[in-house]
Amino acid sequence: MSSQLVVSINSTADNFRWCWLNEGQAHAESSGNLDALRAVVGHASQQVWLLLPGAKVVTRKLEYTEKEKRHLRNLLPFQLEESIVGDVDDLHFAIGNPVAGRVTLAYTDKQWLKSIFAQLSNIGLEITRCWARPSLLPFQTPESDEPLEPTLGELDANEDSLLLSSVSTWVLGYENGQVNLRFADQEGFSVPLSLLVPAVDMLIAAQKLGDNLPRLVLRASGDEELDALYQSLPEHLAERVTNQIVANDWQLDFDGTAIDLCQAEFSQRLPLERWIKLWRNVGILALVTLVVYVGVLGFHIYKLNKQNLQLRQQMESTYRSVVPNGRVNDPEKDLRIKLQQLQPKGESGSVIDMLAGVLPVITSNSDVTVKVISFSADTGEMSINVQAHSFNSIDALRQAIALQGFTAELLTANAQGDVNTGRLKITKPQR
Repeated sequence: MSSQLVVSINSTADNFRWCWLNEGQAHAESSGNLDALRAVVGHASQQVWLLLPGAKVVTRKLEYTEKEKRHLRNLLPFQLEESIVGDVDDLHFAIGNPVAGRVTLAYTDKQWLKSIFAQLSNIGLEITRCWARPSLLPFQTPESDEPLEPTLGELDANEDSLLLSSVSTWVLGYENGQVNLRFADQEGFSVPLSLLVPAVDMLIAAQKLGDNLPRLVLRASGDEELDALYQSLPEHLAERVTNQIVANDWQLDFDGTAIDLCQAEFSQRLPLERWIKLWRNVGILALVTLVVYVGVLGFHIYKLNKQNLQLRQQMESTYRSVVPNGRVNDPEKDLRIKLQQLQPKGESGSVIDMLAGVLPVITSNSDVTVKVISFSADTGEMSINVQAHSFNSIDALRQAIALQGFTAELLTANAQGDVNTGRLKITKPQR
């Protein structure tokens, strides 16, 4: 099990006490100001448990209805509005587990708690859990896990039946002139030793205990402190002391049911700050690399744009040398079209061969007269309009051309009196 740093502060937050917990045992206990704590932590980030003085945290038990259960965090603070001094918006509230219509509420000054969190965060400490010190006083002895708080009553021999009386147990811990008192599972407070008697009397009156006084367990770090605590009790409570324990101040119930004040805006979130500190140098290097990359990329884009502008100016100048007037939409496209129009077609060389093979055949037929000859370079087709005195002469011409290795097709033919007209399509077969 790894060691856990635990930090405790006083009411003014100008002095810190700390220790390392390992398997429930305190090690390297020390105290000092914030600079001394910074020296212990060093430059490494560290998760910490924070203990607040009982004088700065108030606990109250309130009632709720089932309809209010889902909105307790928003509703409960306003139940205290008439019983507290100040505005509820200035307080931070933490809520315990609601049970059977009752829930315990702990609250403290929000700005004071924020300042504590900020001070510890500035030296690399991340608060993951936070309690009021009185609520951590254990209800069991250091040697065993048996609870000190009995719940069953006692047998009254003078009655004919068993009487069930609820007798609670209070735990009082003396520490640095302050008495921490835990009187319920999630409730407790701190008072100076000199004010212990009136504070206890007020608590007895508030809980309406009457003669049903609680059993008391006293705790202190030494016999002298334990004796001073016992001597400060009123006589009617001194006889209720059932156990006196000498225990280390850090021997507390960290795994119990005490209310953790790390709730709402103080709740533990993703450790972004710690991650930022760990990856800060890598992030800076990545950022510098990105800036350099973007800068170089931008410079290259600027150069390419400048070259592109020069090329387009040259293209427009060349276009104007060919077409001095007129509107210019896309000089490159227009020049390509004009250049394509000027280039010889792929089939233009074959027209000479076709004329050389077809014209002698037409010349040899004296009855046929040629009216029109056209050639399509795109398709390689020749079209001939001819006239003759008979249709047979036109058909004989078609057959004679076919004998020369061409494909001759009679597309149209008509007759007007003694004159027959026809149109032949001649193509050269692909080889």
